[in-house]
Amino acid sequence: MTERSVNNRRENTMVKVIFLENVETNKVGDVKNVPDGYARNFLFRKNLAVIATDEEIKKIESKLAKIKKEEERKVSEAEKLAEKVGKAKITLEMQIGDEGKLYGSVTNKDVAEKLADKGFDIDRHSIEFPESIRETGEHIAHVKLGHGVSTDIEIEVKPAAK
Repeated sequence: MTERSVNNRRENTMVKVIFLENVETNKVGDVKNVPDGYARNFLFRKNLAVIATDEEIKKIESKLAKIKKEEERKVSEAEKLAEKVGKAKITLEMQIGDEGKLYGSVTNKDVAEKLADKGFDIDRHSIEFPESIRETGEHIAHVKLGHGVSTDIEIEVKPAAK
């Protein structure tokens, strides 16, 4: 067996986990097979899942109702926040060049700062743009609020007063 095939076999190993929080399409309490590296480097480090041994399954079953209820509460809070954030309209005044184009582009940091001014504590890494904003006008940003909840916000880019 070559070293490459050993590495490929190692990369393709799966591990059975129990999800402790909603992650992407997986819900709290789901027992799924996931790639070993994903489990080890992401799920376990962030305490989003545990290895699904018989002992863990028994432990989790007793806690599962409580965990699910807590997750539902978190999702409910995130949905309420999404409703409020979705209604917020951000106006950014940016420097523009002779052709009406921005110097640079609007960043997620710009949007996060404006949201903070409106009382929303949103991490800039949770803000994404479908495409780079390099012109004045109306644009949309996608805000991920965690627990599978997200919303879009309107951004208006205006030329800054000279």
